[in-house]
Amino acid sequence: MKSKILFMPFISLIVLLFGCSSSSGSFASDKMIKLKNEVYITSSETVTEDELAEQIGEIEVSSTNERDLNLANTVSSNTYKVGTRLFKMNNKNTKDMIAVEDSTSQYFIAYNNKYTAK
Repeated sequence: MKSKILFMPFISLIVLLFGCSSSSGSFASDKMIKLKNEVYITSSETVTEDELAEQIGEIEVSSTNERDLNLANTVSSNTYKVGTRLFKMNNKNTKDMIAVEDSTSQYFIAYNNKYTAK
């Protein structure tokens, strides 16, 4: 009985260590975009083409491994393909939000992860 009591914390420690380690570099959120060292999360909110100002960039690196997206001055995403266009929205600060063109020619709002929508 005493050996079982000593054995359980050892097994729990091993499970805890393996359960908390991650070598894949997984993301905290889906549909992330990194632009000029700002991270945006795409919402399900759409905007029309009339609400767009100029194109401000396009995805240069697309990868599901977070380590691949840490290159300086690179526009990257864990969801969108290389070439996906990004836009400034009329009367909106790009530090707060941008628009992302998806494959169906719809434009979705991507919010800066530091920005809180009201």
